[in-house]
Amino acid sequence: MVDINQAQEKRLDQQELLLQLDAVEKKLADLEARWPFHSVQPKMVAEREDLEEERDRLLGIINPA
Repeated sequence: MVDINQAQEKRLDQQELLLQLDAVEKKLADLEARWPFHSVQPKMVAEREDLEEERDRLLGIINPA
């Protein structure tokens, strides 16, 4: 059985995926620019992990291994 999310992702246009990837990478760069040298808030760590996972997911769809 095909996962519904996978079926939806396959329907997305390559251009749309690239736009989503660009947006995620911009958010990640902005977060890293605001990253403090000391006392990083757990919320920021979680946000970074979420953005990195989303980036990796999109890259996997765009460039399947």
